[in-house]
Amino acid sequence: MRSTSSKPARAGALAAALFVLATACTTTSSGSSGGDGKHVTYWSMWTQTEPQAKVLQKSIDAFTAKTGIHVDVQWQGRKVLDKVAPALLSGNAPDLVDQGFDRLLPALAANGKAQDLSSVLAMDTGEGRKVGEVLPAKFLDVLPKGKDGTPWMIPYESVSVSLFYNGKDPLVSQPPKTWDDLLAVCTAAKAAGKACIGTDGDQGWASQYWFDYLLNRNGGSVATLAADRTGAAFKDPAVLKSAQQVEQLVKEGYLTKGYDATKYPEQQNHWATGESVFFLMGSWLPSETEKFRDPGFEVRSVAFPTTGDATRNAVDFLPLGFTIPKGAKNADAAGRFIAFVLQKDQLSGFSTEAKNIAPRTEIPAPAELADVAKQLKDQPSRLPDDNADADWQDKILVAQYDKLWLGKTDAAGFVDQAGKASAAYWTAKG
Repeated sequence: MRSTSSKPARAGALAAALFVLATACTTTSSGSSGGDGKHVTYWSMWTQTEPQAKVLQKSIDAFTAKTGIHVDVQWQGRKVLDKVAPALLSGNAPDLVDQGFDRLLPALAANGKAQDLSSVLAMDTGEGRKVGEVLPAKFLDVLPKGKDGTPWMIPYESVSVSLFYNGKDPLVSQPPKTWDDLLAVCTAAKAAGKACIGTDGDQGWASQYWFDYLLNRNGGSVATLAADRTGAAFKDPAVLKSAQQVEQLVKEGYLTKGYDATKYPEQQNHWATGESVFFLMGSWLPSETEKFRDPGFEVRSVAFPTTGDATRNAVDFLPLGFTIPKGAKNADAAGRFIAFVLQKDQLSGFSTEAKNIAPRTEIPAPAELADVAKQLKDQPSRLPDDNADADWQDKILVAQYDKLWLGKTDAAGFVDQAGKASAAYWTAKG
């Protein structure tokens, strides 16, 4: 299961691709907390059999044993937030929910329905350090603030988008740091009769990562394009340059042969068997392709290449984490639970057992994600697509970009048509 929302590219939906997930909702306990401070009602995005749920259940048990506070958890699954809205209206909001930032932001934070978590950031994790001290400031700073300008989310898992490759592929003697480096590998791969870039033609949200990163490297911003109601922002030279670089990949034949007629996960599986050199995808890729890789396949990754200015090297940060809804009856107890989970011993399970990346950068990542974790630690952070309007991305950017990626238009055509489509979109919105 790959998507849970209209745009799988955002973190809450990306989380659905971390593992092959069950779609059913499993509940282990129910009922409302009574506001006595001795119970926390927690609605989770995970299903009970998933590794993250098992890690969290261990923390729940340990927290209850230590504090006497019972955490009544409901493993709701990916559509957990669909149930939170009516619960808020009825006055039966859970004390705690989790999801990706992209889902929590529009559902709660942007509407003023998420509590200010400043006090939680100031809580001691139990290690003599505050929550706000164990989490890198750059991770917290990149998250958009709530309606009242306050923090509303505490991450417990980090996802990123990186350029994956086989470390034993002779075509990649050095991971490409610049766009020219990447093109050199692609040229060599083409000469050797091998595809340079794997991609499934039906996954426009994923192939659009190429344009998003290129635009960022060239000094532009998807958020700027989305916010301009006239469509004129598409005339920014950085947009045309980025589109031309994408066009080059298509016209030079650097993409997997027949990609325009394949469907997920065909090409990423082919990448895992060595049919292409690179695959630009989220950090769930190693988990999804594990059963297809040869024993000698060494999963490595490199941050998206720079295109000129070496300081434009930010990597995508897509956090999953906790939010306390307004109306929570046991907010203080919920905050104590969050602080407990942020302990190193508790958070380490997201790496050792769930095989993902913990936001505390001193916690080692799984071997296959070690490169991604280092990128997150050492390089600036950004939100994918600059956290641009989701509906606009789906209906305008991805729809128009697909034509470019599939070779149905050129860079100039993309710029022209996307600008017009964007203007028409906002006109229709009124």
